[in-house]
Amino acid sequence: MVGYPKARLWVEARDADDMDLFVLVQKLDAYGTPLQQFTVPNQSTVNHDLTDHAATILRYKGSDGRLRVSARRLDEALSTDEVPAHSFDRVEKLSPGEIAEIEIELLPIGLVFHPGEQLRFVISSRNLLGTLMPAIEEYVGANSGQHVIHTGGAHPSYLQLPIQER
Repeated sequence: MVGYPKARLWVEARDADDMDLFVLVQKLDAYGTPLQQFTVPNQSTVNHDLTDHAATILRYKGSDGRLRVSARRLDEALSTDEVPAHSFDRVEKLSPGEIAEIEIELLPIGLVFHPGEQLRFVISSRNLLGTLMPAIEEYVGANSGQHVIHTGGAHPSYLQLPIQER
């Protein structure tokens, strides 16, 4: 798996007009444990201490993406089927009962899977990875109400993956 994953979701915010969404693709071992990798040489206990206290810039935990739904408008000239590009030129709040189609780009990945290993896709209303560095205040979205992800039928939410044949 090499390239850019993306999530295409059909979403609804009940009792709200907006939502912040965070998505994460993780590789799991054969026992279901998330696999992680240090992004810098890890020769000291300081690096271990920093990453154990949410310094996600030092440890790769998976490919992630985020989007505030009111900023969902795509730039048609820049977007491709693999990588959506948002225009960020307007705010489009959700109407009551509206089910909106959104695309969320995720960071590029390069993963090889061996027999028994798994893939997990997580959708959340909060940042799943924590802050980039210690002592940085974590972003808290302006979420309220009930978030609904619609799937199937007229609302085919999915995760698109960059699969390469060997």
